[in-house]
Amino acid sequence: MKWPSWLKLRRRSEPQPPASPTACPKCSREMKFVEKFTMLGDDIRTYRCSECGLEYDLDFGIALWKLMSDVNKMDSGE
Repeated sequence: MKWPSWLKLRRRSEPQPPASPTACPKCSREMKFVEKFTMLGDDIRTYRCSECGLEYDLDFGIALWKLMSDVNKMDSGE
């Protein structure tokens, strides 16, 4: 079958992978894990970009130990 001259076949683009939370916002390269701080109940992790030399603190929500502690308190009725 011959296609009409006005019809242009385009290649389907492949879906982009989801954006990584550990990708550097400045240069888009993957950052290295440096430190994890959970003492206040939040899971805060520090990442450093080896290209830019900048450090970023990312908040990953409630720390697992805090969540488990809250559940145990609810179960014991305190």
